[in-house]
Amino acid sequence: MKLTVPRQQRGLSLIELMVAMLIGTFLILGITEIFINNQKSYLFQQNQVGNQENGRFALTVLSQELSKAGYRSLPIDSIAASTAVVAGCNFPVGAAVVAISQTSLCIQYQAANTADTGCQGTAVANANLILKPYGQVNPVIVEKLTLDTTTNSLICTTSAGAQPLVTGISDIRFDYGSGTDKSLTTFATSPTQIVGAVRYSALMQSIGGATIRDTTTVPAALTEWNSRYGTTLNDTTKLYQIVQGTVMLRNQLP
Repeated sequence: MKLTVPRQQRGLSLIELMVAMLIGTFLILGITEIFINNQKSYLFQQNQVGNQENGRFALTVLSQELSKAGYRSLPIDSIAASTAVVAGCNFPVGAAVVAISQTSLCIQYQAANTADTGCQGTAVANANLILKPYGQVNPVIVEKLTLDTTTNSLICTTSAGAQPLVTGISDIRFDYGSGTDKSLTTFATSPTQIVGAVRYSALMQSIGGATIRDTTTVPAALTEWNSRYGTTLNDTTKLYQIVQGTVMLRNQLP
């Protein structure tokens, strides 16, 4: 009797191949889901960090420029009136800050030294007139700070032109503190007396994108901003953050 020895199996059967493909598909789907979630988390963190950095920079710039307002090399002299240096910036006697609107203001001050620069980082054109910080009338610098809603930037305008300082600002609001005898009695968007302090709030916005947020609800920062200022902002594709500060115009003091 002849015995038949089964041949050794070679390769995979169709069923085994289909099972392997099914398992591989589940693994790929799982890895893809993890990748997408990690990418969303990365984008969220990057946009959040960008908002925080821009917010800190905005506060630094505003504080730096406003702290110069009213400086004069002869402190015993009152701040002189000035007009036509920058369009829209007309200063009455004694005014270091002029409120143009809720989103725009003008400041003026005298340069303290030859290395002093304006908000655009350029040196004073007639710095050769500055011999010392005090005891003479140094050149006057006038700056206009305003929000450009087209580019979402804080713009600085001087006699030399306009230049963006901070980007990523969706909206900004200035409140002006004024009063009598160097005492602040009220904050208003349209002050009727000499401004002694400026309070500002900026709504920072990220670059954003459709995948940056997992919900279509209006961000809490936008809801808060709309409640404060009566706006109707409702963009749900970006991250928002509110930063705020107050600067007393100490150079106004006699």
